[in-house]
Amino acid sequence: MNKKITPASSVERKIASVVETMGNLTYVFDNWHTANFRLDKESLPAVINVLPVSGVMNVTDRKLRDFPNCMLAFVDKADFDFDGKDNDEILERCKNLAMEFILTANASGLFEPISGDVRYSVLYDKLDVNVTGVVIELQLREKQGITLCYGKPIKDYFDEYDKG
Repeated sequence: MNKKITPASSVERKIASVVETMGNLTYVFDNWHTANFRLDKESLPAVINVLPVSGVMNVTDRKLRDFPNCMLAFVDKADFDFDGKDNDEILERCKNLAMEFILTANASGLFEPISGDVRYSVLYDKLDVNVTGVVIELQLREKQGITLCYGKPIKDYFDEYDKG
């Protein structure tokens, strides 16, 4: 994707830019149902950024930052009648992708560092497409967000945000 990342870019756009730097991965931002159909036509491995359901808007006198609760799935192709050992290899590969995402996000400077425990669950037989993967749940906290300036019309912040 060619859009320049700015502090006013959406968290979703910032996540997409992190995934882009990781290499040859398909990035899908959608709900589970639609992602299920899209993965059938996309190349794998893939990262699914499941539409966030909640989060926090952090407001200070100088900044407005978004802290969404995110669910990211790292998936790869699995055989229909997979064997446990083969599936474990796919699972470990997907877990490594999740770890790479965390380290890449931390190195990007776009988010406050991710640290501590990051929950993950294993994904298989959840989608119609034959994939195995790891789903992580974490809150991504924008490092910069929108800088607030006294006297600037409120509408101008959102015009700027939409351009990110």
